[in-house]
Amino acid sequence: MKRYIKTYFTCGLLLVGLLSACKEEDMTLGEGSVRLNVKVSDEVAVVSRAIDPGIYASMQTRIYSSKGLIRYYDRENLMPDILNLASGQYHVFVIAGDSVPAAFDTPYYTGSADFAVQSGETTSAEVKCTIANTLATVAFSPELANVVTDYKVKIFTTTGELSFTESTVDSVGYYMLNGKDRSLAWSFEGKKTDGKNYTQSGVVENVVKATKYAFTFSYNADNAATGGTFIDVKVNESTVDSTHNVVITQRPQIVGDKFDITQPLYYETNSGKEAAIWVNAATKLKNVKLSCEKFPSLGLSADSIDFLSAPEDIITEFQVKGIGAKHIYQEDKDLSNAKITLSENFVKSLPDGEYIFTIKAVDTNEKENTQVLTIVVSDAIVVTEAPARSSIWAKKATLSGTLVKETSETLSFQYRKSGSQEWISVPAVLSGTSMSAEVTQLEPGTTYEYQAVAGTQASVKTITFTTEEATTLPNSSFEDWHTPDKAMVIYPQGGEMFWDSGNHGSATMNKNVTTPDETYKHSGKYSVKLQSQFVGIMGIGKFAAGNLFTGQFIGRDGTNGILDFGRTFTSRPSKLRGYIKYTPGTVDYSETDALTNGATDIGIVYIALGDWDAPVRITTKDKNLFDKNDEKIIAYGEQELTTQTQGQDGGLLEFEIPLDYRSLTRIPSYIVIVASASKYGDYFTGSTGSTMWLDDLELIYEPTFGVQFNFCNEGDF
Repeated sequence: MKRYIKTYFTCGLLLVGLLSACKEEDMTLGEGSVRLNVKVSDEVAVVSRAIDPGIYASMQTRIYSSKGLIRYYDRENLMPDILNLASGQYHVFVIAGDSVPAAFDTPYYTGSADFAVQSGETTSAEVKCTIANTLATVAFSPELANVVTDYKVKIFTTTGELSFTESTVDSVGYYMLNGKDRSLAWSFEGKKTDGKNYTQSGVVENVVKATKYAFTFSYNADNAATGGTFIDVKVNESTVDSTHNVVITQRPQIVGDKFDITQPLYYETNSGKEAAIWVNAATKLKNVKLSCEKFPSLGLSADSIDFLSAPEDIITEFQVKGIGAKHIYQEDKDLSNAKITLSENFVKSLPDGEYIFTIKAVDTNEKENTQVLTIVVSDAIVVTEAPARSSIWAKKATLSGTLVKETSETLSFQYRKSGSQEWISVPAVLSGTSMSAEVTQLEPGTTYEYQAVAGTQASVKTITFTTEEATTLPNSSFEDWHTPDKAMVIYPQGGEMFWDSGNHGSATMNKNVTTPDETYKHSGKYSVKLQSQFVGIMGIGKFAAGNLFTGQFIGRDGTNGILDFGRTFTSRPSKLRGYIKYTPGTVDYSETDALTNGATDIGIVYIALGDWDAPVRITTKDKNLFDKNDEKIIAYGEQELTTQTQGQDGGLLEFEIPLDYRSLTRIPSYIVIVASASKYGDYFTGSTGSTMWLDDLELIYEPTFGVQFNFCNEGDF
C-alpha cells in the first residue's frame, strides 16, 4: 500500500523587471527586485521528529542568466533586502540541508525553476524544492523480544550505512543514492534464546528518492516451527507529502519615479515639476508615512501623514496642498504598490530652502524601510553636492556640484581645511548640468569643506569630506621577530601578526625558509631573507619556497599548506616601494610544466587590493591558488624577477610596483602582498639556490597612478 505524504519546501521568487517608465494605471513596481519565500514542512513527524528549523540556515540559492552564474547566496552571503535584476531569462537553483551518504534526521532538498523578468511587469515564480533523499524507518514487533535479544538492523547502500535498534524507532534514516545505486540492503542481527547468533538479510530493489521505506520486523512462529527464517520483514512504501509555510520576506522597496531618490532634486524658485515616489511591497502594506518638519510652516496641521491610517480630513488637507497617495493591494499575488505624489503646484509653491521628506513603509510582516528625498529650492545658479565616497582618496578628491540654471558666469569651486579662513579656488568642468573639479595635494586623514561657485556667487550649501588615511604597513622593516615554537614569526612577542610565511610548514622539519638577516639591509638591523629549500629527511619531503605574505598560515593538509592571504585595509595607495636583492638558482625541483628542471628560477613580488568579504583562502593540495584575474581585485601590480639584481655594492636595490586600478569606484577591504623566492613554489617547483632579501616596504600615496613596473636604476634587472 502506498501513502502519499510528500515533504518539500518551496521558494517563491517575486521578480520585477527594471522599468524604463512607470504607468500609473498599471501600478507596476519600480526597479527589479527579488523576494524570497521559503516553505518547509514540519509534518515529517508522521515518520520522524519535526525537521530542524536550521534547514533554512543551510539554504543556498543560485541564480543564472545566459552569461552563467550571476548571484549566489548562503548563510555567509545573505540575500540582500533588495536584489535588482535586468529584464531577461533566468534560472534559479536552490539546495538546503546536508548531502551526506547516510545520516539520521538529516534531509537534503533541491529544486529549480526558469523565470523571466519583463520590463515594467511583475512576475511571480515558485521553486518547488523536493526532498532528494530516500528515507528509511525501522520498527520491531513486541513479540520479537521473546525469541531474540540484542538485535539491530543495518540498512545500507554502497556508500552509506545506518544501524537501527529499539532506541532508534523514532528516527528516520536519510540516504543519498548515486546514479547507479538504486537499492536499500538490510541485515538483521541478534542472539536467539539458545545463545546462538542469528542473521537474516535482504534487498529492496528500485528504490526512489522522496520516498520513505518503513521496515517492520516481526516474529513468524510458523516459519520457526518448520525450520525456516523466523523473522518476517514487511516494507511499506510511502511518498513524503504535506507542507507548513515559513515565510522569509524582504522589506518594502522605495524608489523615485524616473529619478534617483538618493540624489537631491534642485528647482529654481517658483519652478519645478511633479515628484512621485513608489512604495512596493511583497505583501500587504500596513503603513506608508511621509514626514517633513517644514510641513507646519507650509500651512499643514501636522509634520507627517500616514496615507493608510490618517483620518479623512487630514488626507483631504494634504491633498488640497498637492500631496497625495494612491495604494493598490493585489490580493491574488499578495503584492502592494503605493504611489506618493508631490504635485507640480506644491513644488512650485515651496519657498527657497532645503526640504527633507522622509518616507517610511511597513508591511504586515513588520518589515520596514525608510528613504529620504531632498528637494532644494533656490535662485542660486549652482548648488554644491556631496562627493561620491569613491572619489575621495588620501591626497586627492573630486568635488561635485550642479548647475541649476544657465549662466555666462565662470564656474569654479572653493575649498579649504575645516577651521581655516582662506579658500582655495579651482576651475570647474561642466558636463551637462554636472560640475566637477579634481583637487590634489590634500593631506591624508584630513577634513575639508567646499562650495560650488558661479562668478562670485557661492552656493549657500557647504559640503565637508574627509580624505582617506595614508595607511602604513606594520613591521615593514622586518625588525620584530620571535620564535614561539619551531617556526619563526614576523611580529614581536605579545604583538599582532600582519605578515606570515611558510615557516609553520617547513619548521616541522626543523627549517625556517623565511628569516631575519643582517647581511643585506637598507635600514635598521635586519632585512627579511626568503630562501627556497628542500624540506625533508633523507630525501623524503617537499621543496619549499622562501616566502612572505600579508595574512596567516592556517594549517597543514599532509605536506600541503592552508593559508589565508590578506589583511583588512580600506585605503588606496598608488604603488608599493621597497628595497630588494634577488639571486635566482637553477631549478632542481619541478612538479609543473611551467618551469622545468635546468631552467633559471623566477622570483615574484605582487600586491593586490580587493573587496573580498574574507581573507583569500589558499590550499596548495588542490591548487586553489591566488588568481590575479579575480573579479574581486580592485588594483593589482607585480614584478617577476628573472635575473640577479645589481644594487650598489651588490646590495639592495630600490624598487617600485605601481598599482593598476581596475575600478575607481570600489573601496578595498583587504590588501594582499606576496613575495616568493620561487614563483612556482605553490607547485613545489623552484631552485634550492634561490634567495630574496626585502626591506623597508612602503605604500606610496600619490594623486596619479602608473601602470608600469619601474626600478630606480633602469637596466639593473
